[in-house]
Amino acid sequence: MTVISETTKLSLSPRNFFTVILLVGSFVGMYYTLQADIQEARELPAPAEINLQQMVEIQKELTFIKTEMLEMKETLNRLDDRIYSLKFKKR
Repeated sequence: MTVISETTKLSLSPRNFFTVILLVGSFVGMYYTLQADIQEARELPAPAEINLQQMVEIQKELTFIKTEMLEMKETLNRLDDRIYSLKFKKR
């Protein structure tokens, strides 16, 4: 087992030294980019909040649309049945 002390010498090739510097530089760049993104997000307006009254109105509209679609579907089924019956009566 090697003991690391003040007299321990570390040999680092220029290639490894450059790699370490490049990695540290990349992390520093990512940190500042992330900080800029956070600051930009803080300056954006807050998302619009929907109050309870608006939510009730939206729910009513959705219910109305749903009932209308069901009625249209029933009408379409009746028309389909009529067309089918007329088609076979002619034969």
